[in-house]
Amino acid sequence: MNHKFLLGLGLFSLSLIGIAHAQSGLRIPVGAPQPAELALVRAEQPIAGLPDNIQALIAETKAPTANLSVYVRDLSADKPLVVHNVSVPRNPASTMKLLTTWAGLKLLGPNWTWKTQVWIRGQVQDGILLGDLILKGYGDPFLTDESFWQLLHDLRLKGLREIHGNLVVDNSYFDLSNEPATNFDDEPTKIYNALPSALMFNFQGTRFLFEADDFNKRVNIISFPQNPRLNIENNVSYVSGGCQKIHYLPKFVITQNNAKVSGSYSSGCGKNFIMRLASASPEEHVFNAFRDVWQSQGGTLTGGLKTGVVQAGDVLVHTLESRTLGEQIRFINKYSNNVMARELLLSIGGKIGGEPATPSKGAQAVLQLLADEGINTTGLVIDNGAGLSRNERVSALQLGQLLETAWRDPYMPEFMASMPLLGEDGTLAHRFHRDDMKGRSHLKTGTLKDVTAIAGYMLTRSGKRMVIVIQHNGAEAPGSGRLIQDAILRWVFEQ
Repeated sequence: MNHKFLLGLGLFSLSLIGIAHAQSGLRIPVGAPQPAELALVRAEQPIAGLPDNIQALIAETKAPTANLSVYVRDLSADKPLVVHNVSVPRNPASTMKLLTTWAGLKLLGPNWTWKTQVWIRGQVQDGILLGDLILKGYGDPFLTDESFWQLLHDLRLKGLREIHGNLVVDNSYFDLSNEPATNFDDEPTKIYNALPSALMFNFQGTRFLFEADDFNKRVNIISFPQNPRLNIENNVSYVSGGCQKIHYLPKFVITQNNAKVSGSYSSGCGKNFIMRLASASPEEHVFNAFRDVWQSQGGTLTGGLKTGVVQAGDVLVHTLESRTLGEQIRFINKYSNNVMARELLLSIGGKIGGEPATPSKGAQAVLQLLADEGINTTGLVIDNGAGLSRNERVSALQLGQLLETAWRDPYMPEFMASMPLLGEDGTLAHRFHRDDMKGRSHLKTGTLKDVTAIAGYMLTRSGKRMVIVIQHNGAEAPGSGRLIQDAILRWVFEQ
């Protein structure tokens, strides 16, 4: 029987609600709850297309076959090699970043850069600003310590020494009024829970410097940037001896004005930074960073923080240009940076849908691009574009078609190179790193509670280039699901 016909039957098995949306030209609203039948664990079904050794492993682990989707295709072949539950929309975890980054390359271009502007409101006399300084952000995902230092250093080189006024932060390019805070796995201080901001400094993170004081047998903790409102309650124990992994895993409990830090830190660890989300708003975080860096460069600031927007009559005095998108997607995909992916989706929304940028504008732009490329978007749900969501859904077939489409695209080299290299770097640095498979795959990983996924390209032992998508949703995903995933990767490598 024709294989394309079989795939058509698989697509037909999607929910009636999804079909109705497709026939009417409508899509499931971004972030909306999924139809109930999509969220259910479906009844056990016969395995179709999986190799015998994979079937045996699944039977041994007693993992429900309904929770697994697999799509494998030789890019030079006219039909897939393995097809299993490929039309079931599943939670993709961070493999969702493949959609966002590829859409960014297509809709913005690999040479796209973000601007951070400096405006003045008042007069400058002999290096003294008699008025306010305004920082306006346009969503640079990588405005880190180094680039922020360069921004302020450039202002000093242009002759500005003193600001006799306030620092005004203009975050108006993004509209996040309907964006809820996230707190996955009860870890509110972890950087992966950071919310985006049009002017985002250092991924919204505060760097805490840990230093073992051998003379006083204690551990000193200092935050950068300094937050005058934040009290650090230091309960970290000083221990002597060698430095171990546990010493880099202190527990943070951060409330509005207090950071309780506990754990142990060794004299052998020296000085190290550990980054966490503190309680400051994005605007306050930028202000604290500006104050500290500006003063370290010999500048003075007499005023405080204000939020506002650039007004008529304000004068643009400096613009910092970011790294290119082609560079930044490597950080997004290789290290699975959630807030950078969210900033990118918003930037897509601002470019295609106009100001202010919103997640829904970005999601609609990505969905339209996929549809224009001939990818069926039925059941596909984009929430924040990072995969840090319980609402996002994409099928293995949709991811497979995306990878196949990208392979034929002029931006394929940039896209593929942004993914972790198996056994070499990123989230795959320690996986198969002592195996013949090392260095022969570019694959994006995805992990949430009850979710494990992987998708990308593999160069097999015999020289074939394969597209691979493996999705597993279910309580067994982090255990037997991971074993099954590794077994499938090894089987594909030997084809």
